[in-house]
Amino acid sequence: MTLPHTEGDDGSPEGPLPAPPTPLVPLGNNIFLFEPSVPSAAHDKISGSGSASGCPPPSLIILCTWLGGATTPRVAKYVEGYRKAFPDATLVLVRTVFADISARSFAAVRSRLRPARDAIIKALQPPPTTTRTTESGTTNPVIPQALLHIFSHGGCNTAIQLALSISEVAGTLLCDHLRQVVFDCCPGDTSFAKAFNAAILSLPATSSAPIRALGTAAVFAAVATVTALQKAGFMSSVNDMRRELNKPTLFGTAARRLYLFSRADRMVGPADVQSHAQLAREAGCEVGLVLFREAPHCALVTEDATKYWRAIQGCWMGESLPQLNGESKL
Repeated sequence: MTLPHTEGDDGSPEGPLPAPPTPLVPLGNNIFLFEPSVPSAAHDKISGSGSASGCPPPSLIILCTWLGGATTPRVAKYVEGYRKAFPDATLVLVRTVFADISARSFAAVRSRLRPARDAIIKALQPPPTTTRTTESGTTNPVIPQALLHIFSHGGCNTAIQLALSISEVAGTLLCDHLRQVVFDCCPGDTSFAKAFNAAILSLPATSSAPIRALGTAAVFAAVATVTALQKAGFMSSVNDMRRELNKPTLFGTAARRLYLFSRADRMVGPADVQSHAQLAREAGCEVGLVLFREAPHCALVTEDATKYWRAIQGCWMGESLPQLNGESKL
């Protein structure tokens, strides 16, 4: 068992999820793939974002979405944003589903993630003869590089199990090729109040007052039960997840880490994000932090899309990572 609460800025945690944004191709249960007509690894000249700094664009982008509220328009914002920023990259999208954090064992989750795992391994193993010519005329062998974007606790759980699944089959392949990890509204803490606030979003907003009251009581009881099981050690907790995310064997320490978070997030507090970022820095990771002020959970791009995408692209291109500049006490 994994995490206790549903997440997102709206939506039900159960039932069929909407169709993916085109042109993604379904690979399995809530797993989708986009492959450009000419993959970036096959290009013989550096192009697109990152070329000015001499840094080739990513060969692979992996998106692990949040739980609840991951509707087609919301997911499409990120798919389209990445396709615009890095048009030659392969993109793997994995949606987190309620069963992954409530009923499935870690082994069952990894089984569901096999199509994503196989697509990632394939994307990171190009033909050995592939080369890239820089603007100075130097020809170098292509080393595929990946960008991993994690949304909220649902995405954290998915990313952890996906990385472990890859390591079981391909050893350190992901760590060796991972250049950047984006932590979007994560990770938070084990607060009962925040877990309850997140879970309550699963209740239909249009319910009558009596039905909503009953639903609220049921959610309270469920969160309390899960919290008790976690404290007793029968379920994996958010603290376990936070530790796992900073293990050098999971994502390595070479990948640059970018934490994007909001002062207005009711589910993941800024102080919790900052403390995790500090632990990552102490573990040897290069860390950047970007604070948004008004955006709700997993909706940072709606507050300032330019700021959002500029931070992600700048991190990839090797620019100095952003810091809070005196805003550390939130």
